[in-house]
Amino acid sequence: MHESVDKSLGAPVVSPDDVLTAVEVAAVLRMTPAWVYSETRQGRIPHMRFGRRFRYRRSTIESWMRTLEWGRLGPPRVEHPTVPPLDGDAGTVRRPRPERRKPQQQARLF
Repeated sequence: MHESVDKSLGAPVVSPDDVLTAVEVAAVLRMTPAWVYSETRQGRIPHMRFGRRFRYRRSTIESWMRTLEWGRLGPPRVEHPTVPPLDGDAGTVRRPRPERRKPQQQARLF
């Protein structure tokens, strides 16, 4: 992968359109190159084929990883019901407390 260097920070500039080799994808995934090649041949990793060579677009690999982690719908949205603030709580929003269950009483046998 050919990376340009940001002269002000001295760090490599990473573009989402960078094209990666299987070895570089293995490093990103912290897997072995053999595993990456195997999964690629089985069609489990998105890739481009140039003759006998496989190449991977960084943005596609990152999107694929998010899909594996969260599914196709993306990360779950957690929406908490809110209760309007009390007079003394200047602008704070509180979630309602869950209702407590009453313990069930044991039936007496005698």
